[in-house]
Amino acid sequence: MKKLVVLSVVATLAFASLPAAAQTGAAKKDEVKYFQLSLWSSLQVYNKDYSIHGVRLAIYGVNRDVFGLDLGLIVETKRDMKGVQLGFITWARRNCVGWQQGFISVAKRDMTGFQSGFFNGAKKATGFQFGLFNMTTEATGFQLGLINKATWLKGIQIGLLNIATEKDSFPILPIINWSF
Repeated sequence: MKKLVVLSVVATLAFASLPAAAQTGAAKKDEVKYFQLSLWSSLQVYNKDYSIHGVRLAIYGVNRDVFGLDLGLIVETKRDMKGVQLGFITWARRNCVGWQQGFISVAKRDMTGFQSGFFNGAKKATGFQFGLFNMTTEATGFQLGLINKATWLKGIQIGLLNIATEKDSFPILPIINWSF
C-alpha cells in the first residue's frame, strides 16, 4: 500500500511539472502539438500559442488552433477550429468547420457545418444551426430553433419566431421563414 501511495505522489508531481517545463519557451510560428491536456488556460501541457492537431481535453483550454477533437467544459481557439468541438461553452475566435456543440456555441467569423446548443452564434453560418436561439449575420442553409435570427438569409428558418431582417417581404414570420 505504501508503494502505491509513493508512486501516486511521484506521478502527480511529475505530471504537475509538465506545464512549467513545456511552457518555458514561446511557440514558434505554426508549431503543432498532437495532444493537449488543460486544467486552465494557464495550466496546460502546452501554452495557448500552440496549435493542436489531434485531441485536446480541457476543463478550460485555449490554443491557437485545434484540428481534430476538442473536448472540455470551456474550449476556446484563438483562431480556427476544424473537426468536433464539444463542451459547455465552445468558442472559435475565427472560423469553425465541422461540428460545434455546447450550451453556448460561438464562431466569431464563419461557421461551416453543424452548430448545436442552447445558443448558437456566428457572423456567417453555412450549414445547419440547431438550438433554442440561433443568431447569425449571414445564414446559408437551415436554422431550427425556438428563435432564429439572421440579417441575410438564403435558406430556411423553422421555429416559433424567425427573423431575416434584410428580407424584402415578411422579414419576421412565425413557424417558417425562407429566402432563396
